[in-house]
Amino acid sequence: MASFCKVSIMAFFLLASGAFLSSPALAFQANEQDFSLASEPSSSSDQDIIPPALRHYLFQCLENLGEECRPLFFARIFIGEKNEIPTSCCLYLVQMGDKCHTAITNAVISRPEFSGNATLFRTRSEETWTTCSRLVEIISPGPSA
Repeated sequence: MASFCKVSIMAFFLLASGAFLSSPALAFQANEQDFSLASEPSSSSDQDIIPPALRHYLFQCLENLGEECRPLFFARIFIGEKNEIPTSCCLYLVQMGDKCHTAITNAVISRPEFSGNATLFRTRSEETWTTCSRLVEIISPGPSA
């Protein structure tokens, strides 16, 4: 029951966020088994929330994060699940970059339904970034001096 509730919350987020994170013709389509990108028109008021250039940037960030990883990061940061993030998802996150990670987090926090817990979400976001960047550093260390 609790798992269904969490999936429902993630589905709601993905559907709601599509309108302000994507370009006008793209939005997230979500159900319990499929988190994918799909065409869906958005209203003009949704488009005014975030400027088009930033929406495009955020959408590219989300694409780089990997379809299978998005719900895991969302659950960890915005629901508070202590789920294990697969190494492959951490690689996507680090390759995507801290700027994208922070921009996505801030975009979600800008929504009224998430703004009340901004400090908590930013803390979880930073912890997630730190965990993944350390893991990636361990498995693929840079050149030694």
